[in-house]
Amino acid sequence: MRIKVEPVRGLRDVLPPESEVFRVLVNKFVSVVRSYGYQEVIPPTIELFELFATKSGPEISRSMYVFKDKAGREVCLRPELTASVVRIYIRSLLAEVKPIKLFYVGNAFRYEEPQLGRYREFTQVGVELIGDDSIYSDIELFLILRDYYRSLGLKEYLIKINDVGILRGLFNLWGINEDTQDLILHYMDKGLFDNATSLIRNNTKADLGLFNELTSIKTEEPEDLIVKSSSINLPEGISERVRRLYEVTSIIKKLGINKVLIDLSFARGLAYYTGLIFEITVPNLNISIGGGGRYDKLVELYGGPPTPATGFALGVERTYLALKNLGLTENLLNDVKVMIISLVNDYVYVDKVATSLRSLNYITNVRFVSKGRLGDLLGVASRKGYRYVVVIGEKEVSTGKVSVKDLLNRRQEDVEVDNIVKYFGGS
Repeated sequence: MRIKVEPVRGLRDVLPPESEVFRVLVNKFVSVVRSYGYQEVIPPTIELFELFATKSGPEISRSMYVFKDKAGREVCLRPELTASVVRIYIRSLLAEVKPIKLFYVGNAFRYEEPQLGRYREFTQVGVELIGDDSIYSDIELFLILRDYYRSLGLKEYLIKINDVGILRGLFNLWGINEDTQDLILHYMDKGLFDNATSLIRNNTKADLGLFNELTSIKTEEPEDLIVKSSSINLPEGISERVRRLYEVTSIIKKLGINKVLIDLSFARGLAYYTGLIFEITVPNLNISIGGGGRYDKLVELYGGPPTPATGFALGVERTYLALKNLGLTENLLNDVKVMIISLVNDYVYVDKVATSLRSLNYITNVRFVSKGRLGDLLGVASRKGYRYVVVIGEKEVSTGKVSVKDLLNRRQEDVEVDNIVKYFGGS
């Protein structure tokens, strides 16, 4: 019987060097968010279906992997992780001092048509800041993004930003119910503005002219937002939200995020957003690599007390594609790689050498071979990007030394085992 070795459609195997870059992307993210005081939570992969069906939005609800477990419970593979983190907060962290800063790394699943940067299983890293409605809590998200992208060498990115509360505020004034609001915003997210305006037009109180005026505002200059919106007769609550959007964008531009596009027609697919929303894009890649926003009603919707919250998620696969398109992935794999080739079976001696090199955080690969295969392995080491080859034979063991070949600078030296760390620049 022959077993098919291809992955299920829409899923894939991730192999080196891509898998190695993935690990670097995750590790750098963890390092940055921990420096801001975020702590990790690890939600389960399988959750109750109702957790996501409640407020995920039409598209995600349709694309979920849903099934019944052996006890007959309707469950799903998580399509994203924010809802899971909110559930954890309500169950276990309500008594903690606010704000609570949490981060996660995990896979998610959506049954969508596979295409570039879109797989049915993908990895997300993200943060959730729960219990703070201050303007700084919004700004901190962008500081984290700034620092993370700097750590990757990514400079060319655009943050598209809006406040969905501006539109929701109008819809509430016009008496449009929340389910219809969610559908309108879903259509806007998909660029189906005729569908969106058709739903708005069905409400007799709606001012379609005001909607069109407002959603036509698009600018990279925060001051333009104030100028353009001031010419529109906005209700008081709506104008306050416009002002806050201006403040956030003005500040983050001063803090080193130069490319910001304010777009009042911009919406996101997740239905739980209530305020600031944003997405990150890069040149020559027609998909977002991450996004987030404020969801001040989700905790309450799940049965917790009224609690403001905000956060974002980044796609690891999409971040990789962005870096690869910009030629930045090789810069992330800068570990020093050493191959130890031993022609003798003195495992203790070889381990002493390998341990010394690993103490310097060098990737150290040990091979025991016959003398006749030395040349072949030297060629392998060169092709695989090893910086050094350390050869150990009977002569080296008898003299307490190793032979170090620097493949980059094409030189060779004998080094005493006790001086290896010092030779390689350690202390």
